[in-house]
Amino acid sequence: MSNVIEKKTFCGICESSCGLIATVEANEVVALRPDPDHPATRGFACSKGVQFHHVVADPDRVLYPMRRLPDGRFERSTWQSAFDDIGNRLRAIQRTHGNSSIGVLWGNPIAWNYASSITTMGFAAALETKHHYSSASIDVNNYWAAAHIMYGATGVNPLPDFTATDFALIIGANPVVSHGSLVTTGHIREVLLDIPARGGRVVVVDPRRTETAKLFEHTPIRPGADPWLLGAMLRVMFEENLIDWSTVAVQTRGIATLRDLTLHFDLDRAALETGIAAEKITEIARAMATAPRACAYGRCGTSLGQYSTLTKFLLDTLSVVTGNFDSRGGMVFGDPMVDIEGFAELIGVSGRGRWRTRVDGLPEINGQAPLATIATEITTPGQGQLRALITTSSNFVTSGPGSAESAAALESLDLMVSLDPYITETSKHAHWVLPPALWLEREQMPCFTQAQSTVPNAQWVAPVVSARGEARDDWWIVDQIARQIGIVPSPVPGAQLLGRLGIRFTPAFAVDLLTRIGPYGDLFGLRRGGINRGKLMAHQGAIALRDSCPTGVLRKKIHTHDKRIHLDSPEMLAETRRLVAAQQENAEFPLRLFSIREFRSHNSWLHNVPKLMAGQRRCRAMINPADAETAGVHDRDEVAISSPWGRIVVPIEVNEEVSPGSVGLTQGWGHSGGWSIATAAGGASYNDLTPVDPDLIDRPSGNAYFNGIPVAVAAQ
Repeated sequence: MSNVIEKKTFCGICESSCGLIATVEANEVVALRPDPDHPATRGFACSKGVQFHHVVADPDRVLYPMRRLPDGRFERSTWQSAFDDIGNRLRAIQRTHGNSSIGVLWGNPIAWNYASSITTMGFAAALETKHHYSSASIDVNNYWAAAHIMYGATGVNPLPDFTATDFALIIGANPVVSHGSLVTTGHIREVLLDIPARGGRVVVVDPRRTETAKLFEHTPIRPGADPWLLGAMLRVMFEENLIDWSTVAVQTRGIATLRDLTLHFDLDRAALETGIAAEKITEIARAMATAPRACAYGRCGTSLGQYSTLTKFLLDTLSVVTGNFDSRGGMVFGDPMVDIEGFAELIGVSGRGRWRTRVDGLPEINGQAPLATIATEITTPGQGQLRALITTSSNFVTSGPGSAESAAALESLDLMVSLDPYITETSKHAHWVLPPALWLEREQMPCFTQAQSTVPNAQWVAPVVSARGEARDDWWIVDQIARQIGIVPSPVPGAQLLGRLGIRFTPAFAVDLLTRIGPYGDLFGLRRGGINRGKLMAHQGAIALRDSCPTGVLRKKIHTHDKRIHLDSPEMLAETRRLVAAQQENAEFPLRLFSIREFRSHNSWLHNVPKLMAGQRRCRAMINPADAETAGVHDRDEVAISSPWGRIVVPIEVNEEVSPGSVGLTQGWGHSGGWSIATAAGGASYNDLTPVDPDLIDRPSGNAYFNGIPVAVAAQ
């Protein structure tokens, strides 16, 4: 009799959370395929997600607690030895330097791991440390800063309603490859293609003619110039009276102040900064304002610039002033099964600017410090110096700003513990590497993704297979470390007192409680059709909660005191003035760098999967033929790319896909450590070129400055 079974789950790589069906034989996943019945993704999954079982079975994977030896090699140890040593070291640091010297850092995969994210953030909150870092300050904190300014809470994220729009402005995003970062729309390529098929328009603004841009109207732009385009579009709308005044009067506050802000965006200078003709900027503005239904969406391109919060503020404002907010075909609000954002607001996790970093004086956001500050916090002596760091699924030496500075700083820590499935460029500096269970081996629910889905749905799944080796759930590992220093990893008031009484609630219990009292919950049996953890885990696949996101819910979704969108921001005016005053040209570094997203890569952690590395894949740069001729380089040459902060050598492709004045570079390469395929692939780290100077990162959010940095290209 065959012991092959199938189990429904969902992908834990990115926020698309595509529904999957796992084929399991002898406690091993032998295949993954898309789930055609998933209400949101409807039979779609990308090439990365369906290969993840090869990560689970990777022979390079860390499966046992590993202790670093003095010569840099790692040897297998036991959980008991690991916790004893970590506990002794942490308690000594605690006694001498206090909790403020202990830090927590978590990476992108934790956003899809509800139990680990709750426990890791709770650990930082219980320590009351300012050393709380995450990948959010790489590419998304500007979203939360702009939300705080406009909507009164950091977690509010309006979604473009592509399925019903007549005009979609997509700037700095490649959803055909990313599948919709910070918006989950199943079969997004087909959804976007349907817009022009029914008579609408999709305008893609990007330095490269990306996979998405090739399908629609492409408008090239200089990297980092996004706020100039958006501000100039708003100015056109005001000057030509293209504002939906009736809707603005009901939904907003401060429209006159916003109009004054747009006066700083001279159209001729905007054309010079962006490389887009003034006539074209005007045409796009008119088209968006006069379309029956329109939306504006931006992602990593807009989120990685030097003025990324201003960019997001202006991007959302375009939909607001044209009457396309909280309306079908415009920008809508997600309808999650668990209101984690509301709960975070209630207990004080959500917020911004309540304290500043020790060395650089930068504001926190959601209780976190900018990742760009971590090297100086480790190396600068004084009260509160970072001396112990616990990282969870983070390879920030490669993915964060200033790779060289970060790697050097880690060597001076008194203790570093890394929860990671690989010995990476980051975890190789740790004293201990502890093996976490991966998403096919642990219980999951889409804690972050559910609020970004344009088809609200509920799903909670059991592990597909048991964990390999001695891998354990991340949340359990963090909780065991917390026990060593006498704290409960929770931000909830009273949790520490309950912990002293021997009462500790699991993440599953806490989130199930929120689910049951939520809008779709069973109210502990009072609502017969409601959901809870047990019901969802017993159900095969996801459950649709609605066909689409609701509209007319603005007052329920935002947190400003007057329930209006605030457009009169002194902070955004100051950022606009700073942008206008900045000197953009640099003769020594005449080109502008931007990152390239690839079909078979995800951040920095899928380069060890053989099928995703097939076809001689390698790190590469791309340059326009005119710029290649000026630099004296040719197609397939090894070239030196230099910035004011570093220098790398990579092969280059001469390609008209890239607009003049720009250089594209694949991100997440340049591996070392114990993952053999990734290391053998070679390449260079994008972030050897990026700054950590606090004067250069995005000031309102602390986001790193990656796109639009000045570079030069020369023959090697």
